[in-house]
Amino acid sequence: MSARTHGCVPPALPAPALDRLLPMHLWLNGAGAILSAGPTLRKLIGTGHGHLHEAFQNGRAGAADDLVSLIRQCAGREERLFLRMRAAPHLNLRGHAVAAQDDSLLLNLGFGIGLHDAVRAAHLTDRDFAPPELAMELLFMREAMGGVMAELSRFNNQLEAAREAAEIQAHTDPLTGLCNRRGLEAALARAMRTARGNMASDPDAGFALAHLDLDHFKQVNDRMGHAEGDRLLCHVADVLRQVTRRDDTAARVGGDEFVLILRGLQDGAKLDRLARRIIAEIEAALVDRPDICRVSASVGIVMSRFYRDVSAERMLSDADAALYRSKREGRGRVTILDRPTDGSD
Repeated sequence: MSARTHGCVPPALPAPALDRLLPMHLWLNGAGAILSAGPTLRKLIGTGHGHLHEAFQNGRAGAADDLVSLIRQCAGREERLFLRMRAAPHLNLRGHAVAAQDDSLLLNLGFGIGLHDAVRAAHLTDRDFAPPELAMELLFMREAMGGVMAELSRFNNQLEAAREAAEIQAHTDPLTGLCNRRGLEAALARAMRTARGNMASDPDAGFALAHLDLDHFKQVNDRMGHAEGDRLLCHVADVLRQVTRRDDTAARVGGDEFVLILRGLQDGAKLDRLARRIIAEIEAALVDRPDICRVSASVGIVMSRFYRDVSAERMLSDADAALYRSKREGRGRVTILDRPTDGSD
């Protein structure tokens, strides 16, 4: 199909003006031969079509198969018509038709809700539409919506990053960078849920809870100053980070008190070796200042496999009781409980 099949155009309108005003027009003679098609429509249906039926089919179910009769009928009743392109059946065009005195038919077609698919399929731009067309407004609106959605997505990402940063900050001890008490409570709740869920199938899927308290820490603050005390606390945090794994949790829960959640570690001998290593590395922090003070640590440990349906508070209380047993028995040592306390220890 060429732009002009018979070299004739509607007598009142020059061909270039028709293309500019109606870039989606279709001009047919009385038998359905294509006399002219607008430049935008030609991009969609291609060239080489001489008759309406070669390029289009009925776009509305139940309508007459004779498209020429259907178009003439719609023109007479001033009804909207629907045509489906054979080259792109997923695109359904809609529009109106008028009949000329010479029995020819002039159609002005549009895309409706299929506008975006047509733009993508034929690589259409604003040059392919008449400026007053609603399609232009829809294209601009879609472009604006795309910009708004991109901005909203960026804003949501910023909000999510800020939320994550605020949550991390709320769960982090500002001096040592370890978890604080709130972070410990959340991690302990997760560890207890995991342990209870896997207890039947995997008895070793529990965790150990270790409570650590520095010995003679007050002497560091009194004799060497609070700045040195803060440096010592940061050293302890570094030690705990070095001995724990990715799934473990290390928290500072008080001035010189720390708690560890050690996932999957239920072996008393391994826990004892780990605790002694921690104590030794803490004692090494001030080994060159024995004349001023000597710092050590006491540790109390409980294991989740000895507990059934008890609260996190009970485990923390028992770890605290084990810790103070270590202090009563001389400090700088570890106590591991192999059963829950009766509350009197």
